[in-house]
Amino acid sequence: MVPERPNSDGFHSGFSGPRPETPLAAVIRDEVLASSRTGTGPDGRPCPCILFRDYMALCLYHPDYGYYRSGPARVGRGGDFYTSPLVGDVMGRVLAGYIGGKAGERFGPDEAVDVIDWGGGIGRLAAAMLDAWEEAGVFRFRVTVVDSHPVHRRLAEEALAERIRAGAARVIGAEEADAADWSRRPAVIVANELLDAFPVRRLVRAGGRLREWGVRWDGDRARPAPCLTDCDDEALRAWLEDGALLREGQTAEACPDAEAWLRRLTARLGDALLILIDYGDETEELLAPYRMEGTLACYRRHTVSGDPYAVPGEQDITAHVNFTRIRKTLTETGWEELWRGTQKAFLAEYGALGLLQAHASADPFHPAARRNRAVARLLVGDGMGEVFKVNVFGLSRTGTQAGQAKGP
Repeated sequence: MVPERPNSDGFHSGFSGPRPETPLAAVIRDEVLASSRTGTGPDGRPCPCILFRDYMALCLYHPDYGYYRSGPARVGRGGDFYTSPLVGDVMGRVLAGYIGGKAGERFGPDEAVDVIDWGGGIGRLAAAMLDAWEEAGVFRFRVTVVDSHPVHRRLAEEALAERIRAGAARVIGAEEADAADWSRRPAVIVANELLDAFPVRRLVRAGGRLREWGVRWDGDRARPAPCLTDCDDEALRAWLEDGALLREGQTAEACPDAEAWLRRLTARLGDALLILIDYGDETEELLAPYRMEGTLACYRRHTVSGDPYAVPGEQDITAHVNFTRIRKTLTETGWEELWRGTQKAFLAEYGALGLLQAHASADPFHPAARRNRAVARLLVGDGMGEVFKVNVFGLSRTGTQAGQAKGP
């Protein structure tokens, strides 16, 4: 049954259906039933709805119940997923070498540089980079870990406590980072699995028209449910040529939020490098015939599902990054592309194989054995190295370094 709009007596006072399954579900119910947007349910009847983008934003970033704002740590063995910095220190050490070289080329050999690990989680990547620089006697980099989850920030502060006391690191929230002026000295922004965490618009070609997925409230089941609504974003309609690139029945994601964030960030930077590491692909691949349902996926307790409407606020919701659109946004705002390829190619080209260590120990937990396993896993292990892409961009406000570091 598709829920009707609340009558003049109000939905809340008379609601006696099943109880929503999470605290956030009740918030979503209220948002949907108060919305002026109309969608179409599976039975063809009109229903109040919100855009899927707004639903995803509530699920991930509601201040009290959002997945990235509340609850336990979301990464690692006790969380819902792993990221490459949690597979040993290989990614951090390779990035440290790459950043050290590129900073010397583009910013000069001596100037202090801010390294901002945006979406830095529990500080593992930052710690690995700082370890590598300290071992090499390099002290020009100050690392800022940015994360919106309070537990992640606390764990990062614990992991970086010595560096924080020494002034080599700090940990801040996303709001503070968004408001900061990063233009006072050169900056390197590392965004490892950040862009995939922005809420997405879900577009679909239905009945020959470009429409958009919305979210209604299923009163019988006391949970959110999908519906169709009109796509009123002219920029998205123009991008898809009013649905011409989508096959009938095909769904695709777009992420104007990530593109807008990159534009805002660019306006607050001076000379800079931007390193994007994420799973995603080019537009042509993301709209391929075998991807009729899009790329949306949900993660909970290291299990993947395709149901974003279950347990709102208690599972990660993510979609592949469209690097074609991201690249267009960045080049339009003055960035120059320096390198692009798979994570595997990046790690191999910039020193991961050099981290392999010969050792005679039979102990599988020997540091050298663990490091070697980490290198193998990132390069050949579980496909992470091919699915994840690395895109590097340079921004030169003075113009003195533009074009000098062009990669393959």
